[in-house]
Amino acid sequence: MAIPIHFKQLVSFEELLMSQVVQQEALTRLLVEKGIFTKEEFLEMVKTVSLEMKKKRESKILRLVYNADGR
Repeated sequence: MAIPIHFKQLVSFEELLMSQVVQQEALTRLLVEKGIFTKEEFLEMVKTVSLEMKKKRESKILRLVYNADGR
């Protein structure tokens, strides 16, 4: 059953995004400070994940186009 949400409980997309950015930045700084990984390792992983997600998104788009053509 759906629970009604009061309009004061809603947040804007910008507020939600900013919250995620702040949390990710805090977590990254903490992990770097504790020596779990270096800033360089983190940046390299960001590049890797970004490329993986881009390829996955492009693959999904191609499947949608392929399916729409009926081939």
